[in-house]
Amino acid sequence: MEIRFATKEMIPQIKEIWHRCFGDEEDYMEFYFTHRFTEENMLVCMEDKKPVAMTTFLKAYLVTGEGEIPVHYAYAVATLPEYRDRGYAKMLLEKGKQHFQTPIVLEPASESLIYYYEKLGFRMAFCVAERTILPDEIAEAKGEEKGQQEYWLLTVTPDEYVQLRDAYFMGNGYIRWDKDAITYALLENDYADGYAYKVQHHGREELLLFREEENAIEVLETTLSEQDLLAVLKRLRIKVLVRVRKSLAAVEREERVGNDKKESGYQKKDFGMITGCDEAENGYLNLTLE
Repeated sequence: MEIRFATKEMIPQIKEIWHRCFGDEEDYMEFYFTHRFTEENMLVCMEDKKPVAMTTFLKAYLVTGEGEIPVHYAYAVATLPEYRDRGYAKMLLEKGKQHFQTPIVLEPASESLIYYYEKLGFRMAFCVAERTILPDEIAEAKGEEKGQQEYWLLTVTPDEYVQLRDAYFMGNGYIRWDKDAITYALLENDYADGYAYKVQHHGREELLLFREEENAIEVLETTLSEQDLLAVLKRLRIKVLVRVRKSLAAVEREERVGNDKKESGYQKKDFGMITGCDEAENGYLNLTLE
């Protein structure tokens, strides 16, 4: 068995691993490999003259009390079923950490994998706050006064998204993505028929990133307060369940200043793990290409 970086010539075989392990169809895989794959960010295990396991390592930065340190986000950790139980995922993660010389961050695909990654030296270090907004809450929310437009929903560029995101979430434990990563996140959201807005209101600029799922709206990231989020959802005439993901630190900040009692409806959810660093605790990891 040999571990090496993937090449473009391997993409058809890697797509087979991807499809068999994750179930994604050809159009999404082609989109990913066109926009995000490089020959420097995916490691594969070679056996029988073909790739049989893979892990992608995406560059990011962890904000600490003393600045920020480079990390790599391990994505799409997968092994063909007939080659499992040989330790290939562990070897790929160790090789990535050794090669890039940075801490490794990941999001377990299921709760059952948390214990597996703990055995490999990972610890839970990132979380989010989640809640479900009912259609009645949106209908009853205070909206814009008749004849007055208080919320302007504008197209957001990657540069603007990075600037607004970093300004809002910056703090200990924040995983910061660079412009290339944010550009892909916005492209992927658009590919999934999602929406990304820069919301201008009351002299401020905020972010709202969401997409439509079956009979629901998924708010993947926002800097809006709960009151403003409800007002924007009402303006968008949303009449289905809305599942919202926010930064836990932002929710706690709203609760402390007492600006929004509805923030207390959020529940903490463990979201990501790290190895090779003791700095992060209840940090914010998001836009992870779930």
